[in-house]
Amino acid sequence: MPDPSAIPVETGFTWTSFFTGITGAGMLGVLTLIIRQIGPWRKQRDEAEEKLREALSKRVSKLEKQLERQQARHEAERSLDRHKINNLTQCLDAVLMILDAAPEKTAEVVGKVKEMRETQIAAEAIEKAAIHAAEIVADAKETDDEHP
Repeated sequence: MPDPSAIPVETGFTWTSFFTGITGAGMLGVLTLIIRQIGPWRKQRDEAEEKLREALSKRVSKLEKQLERQQARHEAERSLDRHKINNLTQCLDAVLMILDAAPEKTAEVVGKVKEMRETQIAAEAIEKAAIHAAEIVADAKETDDEHP
């Protein structure tokens, strides 16, 4: 068995130790660069999230306004439809009642009912125009709110 104290140990410069040192320094440099970039990356991510959050918030608020306008328009249309149905029912009831009471006055009754319907149709047109005008005003106001 050879004597352990007899193994020669070389000290000094070797190319292997030189390249090992260079590689270690390079890896340390890359690691340092990555660590330094964590802060800016985090800031960039936070800014992107904030922009996304703001954009989504604006979009949700715009959609909520549109939904409210749509609901108001539907309510107005339903009210108009109920009014129209009530008018038609009233005319039909008047015709039936007069025809029951005095069938000989049919021509006279038809003329009065036609006048009644013309008045009702004109009133319905005015109500429809009012609903349409309200929509136009709401659109203009929303456009003004978006582009101050």
